[in-house]
Amino acid sequence: MGKTCRGCGADALELFLDLGEMPLAGGFLADESAAAKESKYPLPVHVCKECGLVQIVDPVDPEILFQDYSFSSSTVAPLVKHFEGYAAWIKERFSPASVIEFGCNDGILLRPLEAVGVKAVGIDISANITGIARDKGLDVVTGYFGPEVARQLVDRVGPVDLVTGSNAFAHNENPRAIIEGAKIALKPDGVLCLEVMYAGDLLEQVQWDTLYHEHLTFYSLGTLSRLLGDNGFTVFHAERISMHGGSLRIAATRKVGVSPSPEMQAVRAYEEGLKLNDYNTWMGFGEHVQRKIDIVKDTLTRLSKTSRIWGYGAAGKATLWVNACGLTFLEAMVDASPLRAGKLMPGTHTPIVFPDELKKNPPDYIFVTAWNYADVIRKNETWFKGTWVTPLPDMRLF
Repeated sequence: MGKTCRGCGADALELFLDLGEMPLAGGFLADESAAAKESKYPLPVHVCKECGLVQIVDPVDPEILFQDYSFSSSTVAPLVKHFEGYAAWIKERFSPASVIEFGCNDGILLRPLEAVGVKAVGIDISANITGIARDKGLDVVTGYFGPEVARQLVDRVGPVDLVTGSNAFAHNENPRAIIEGAKIALKPDGVLCLEVMYAGDLLEQVQWDTLYHEHLTFYSLGTLSRLLGDNGFTVFHAERISMHGGSLRIAATRKVGVSPSPEMQAVRAYEEGLKLNDYNTWMGFGEHVQRKIDIVKDTLTRLSKTSRIWGYGAAGKATLWVNACGLTFLEAMVDASPLRAGKLMPGTHTPIVFPDELKKNPPDYIFVTAWNYADVIRKNETWFKGTWVTPLPDMRLF
C-alpha cells in the first residue's frame, strides 16, 4: 500500500509510534517446538496529516492472521452481554427482517438476533471459528465480505435491511471493498451499522496495547464520515460504547436528506474539542505511550527480583505488553478460553493456564493484561490476597 491513507487516499502519512518487531497478537504457540517457526512483523503506526486517520500501514497477510484464529467471542461473558444488547438495539431502532453480519466470529450476535425474530446470516474469514458457529446451527459462510460474496448472499437470501460488523471493519486493508459489498447486499433504504474501536478512547485512555497487526485502523466519527461519504453513505447516528475498552457505533444510509442524531452531534463536538483528527495530537500521543511502557517495564522488572508475578488475560493486549516490556519473568498467564489455555504466549513463550491453576500456587502479584476486564476478573478471584496490577489508563497496584 505504500504510504497512502486507506481512508482519504492522500499521500500524507506520518509515523508517530514505532513498536519495532512484534509477534502476532493471537499467535499462540502449541508448544516450545513451535517457537522455531514463530515470526515477528514490523509494527509502525502512522497518522494521516490530511484526514487524521490512525493506521498501521503494512498489513500482515490475512491468511496468516485469521486462519487459525484463537479468539472465540462467546467465551467472554461481557461480550455476550454486549451483543445481546446490540441485537436488542438493532431490533428496536430499525426493526429489520434480515441482517448480514461480516466478521461474525462464532455467532455471538447472530444468535440473539435470531432470538428476537431477525433472519441473520454471518460471514467470517476464520475457518475454525465459522466451524464453531455452524455447529451451533447458525447460517455462516467462511470467506471475505466484499462485492463477490455480497452477490452470492443476495442470490441466496435476497437484499437485506441491515449490514453490520463489530470490531471487524477496521481489520481490513481495503475498507472500500466492504462498503461496496454493503451497497450490493442492502436494500436501497437499508442501513450499514459499524462498531469500531474508537480513536477517542485510544487517545484519552492511552490504549496503545490495541495497536496490533489485526487492528489496521482506528477510526473516529470524522474519519469514518469522510470515508463513507466518499463512497455514497451518509452517517446519521453515532454513539460511544464500552466494548473493548471504548468503541464507536455508527449507522449510515444511502438515503438522502437524513438528519444527524443528537448523539452524533455530541460525538462530533467531543472530537472537535479534543482535536482528535489533528495529526499533531497523535505525534504527542506517541511520546506519551513510550513513557507508559517504560513505567510498567521498570516497575515489574524491579518487583520480579523479589516476588512472583503472573499475568491474567491472554488477549492481544497481553502480547503487546509482555513483548514491549520484556516480561519474560512472568510465571504464567491465566485465561479461561480453551483456545488459549495449554498454549504459550507469543514472543515470551509464557505458559497459558486455566484460572483454576491460580489457586494451586498463588503468586505475589497478578498483572492484569486484560485491564479493561479487571473488575470482572477480580470478582471471579475474590479469594486472591496478593496485589493486583493494572497498566492503564495509569499504572495501579491495589
